[in-house]
Amino acid sequence: MRKMVLLASCLVIGLAVTAFGGEKKPLVGISIIGAEHNWDINAFTGAQDKARELGAEVLAFDGERRIEKQLSDIKTLITRKVDIIVVILGDEKSLVPALKEAREAGIPVVTADFNNPYTLCEVQTNNFAAMSDVVLKMVADLGGKGKIATFSVPGIPVSDVRENTIKLVLQSYPEIEIVAAEVAAIPGTVPDAYNKAKDLMRTHPDLKAFIAIFDMPLIGVAQAIEDEGKTGDVGCYGFDGDPTAMKMILDPASAYRCTAVQQPYAIGATAAATALDVLAGKPVPRMKFVGYGIADKENALELINTYEQYEEIRAEVN
Repeated sequence: MRKMVLLASCLVIGLAVTAFGGEKKPLVGISIIGAEHNWDINAFTGAQDKARELGAEVLAFDGERRIEKQLSDIKTLITRKVDIIVVILGDEKSLVPALKEAREAGIPVVTADFNNPYTLCEVQTNNFAAMSDVVLKMVADLGGKGKIATFSVPGIPVSDVRENTIKLVLQSYPEIEIVAAEVAAIPGTVPDAYNKAKDLMRTHPDLKAFIAIFDMPLIGVAQAIEDEGKTGDVGCYGFDGDPTAMKMILDPASAYRCTAVQQPYAIGATAAATALDVLAGKPVPRMKFVGYGIADKENALELINTYEQYEEIRAEVN
């Protein structure tokens, strides 16, 4: 995949060591929970591209959305004595002991969208701020009242942050009621959400919105809303800026109304650059934020034309 230019609005990645003289190249281990969705693929690619660009060798593993596979991958990286491990997403209960083991073995850890006690630096979108922006957009569209349903992925730290942020913001709007909290299926996210949304709309005919901690469920939900003839009555509010979601937001006939637009390639690249900074002995902050945008019906085309990650769909939507 082509290297993507990081936006000026994005957190600027510090210059890491670009050459290691006569020394052996550092070996960077990269583990991702799975490379199924657009966000995952871009973050995984960004991390590998940046590590290689900065002169490192890379040993990368795709966990294939299986907890036991990602755990095995990280244990393999420890056994291979990589110089540093970059973890992109993960299940908290299973991976934290393995990351503790890595640190005890003298292997530093940098993470992307996976906060835990053993990371030296976590790279992410400001999930608290971005999720709040999406929730408040929904509140405004609903006029501060109505029944809604949510989709989340329990056990993933970043998912829990976003889900908790939804609940926290809605404490200030007691006339908005969460009538259903669904767990998104992975894999098979879109068809599973489609079926769940149809059932929910029939059980709760006065349902007004669906909000999810990532875009994929809502791609199925928006189609279900259309098939039920409720496009004007029920809205979808997501997170990630998936290209398919962005095209749906552009469509006046779609129920997809808003999403937080992340820069996954930049997040992965920033995590890898930070890892090389650690190996170079440079101080790194406990957390780094990469910039985001909020896309709605009014500005989605502008964001597509601005963010480098949408190059492949620009010609299609303009």
